[in-house]
Amino acid sequence: MSAEAIAREPVLLMLFVAPAESGSQLAIRNLTVALERRTANAYSLEIIDVFSAAARALRNRVLVTPTLLAPQSARRVVGDLSEATLLDYFLDTLVPAAS
Repeated sequence: MSAEAIAREPVLLMLFVAPAESGSQLAIRNLTVALERRTANAYSLEIIDVFSAAARALRNRVLVTPTLLAPQSARRVVGDLSEATLLDYFLDTLVPAAS
């Protein structure tokens, strides 16, 4: 079976937010726009409300919101994700380039 025939699993992204906060809403919007510019199905996004899932946030060492995690790489970005260059770099380094 060739490498092209093997479907890649999407990269899991976890965005921890405080839904009522404007910074969290902006992070959701910025991340959604960034993901729409990328290969379909390359990423799987889970948005997590820290108030509903406080134990999960603590397990993942999330102390501020919004926080974007890529658990498989233990990398994170904190803030409203408005720095497009930083967000693009973060996302691009998580997915191997297509051969």
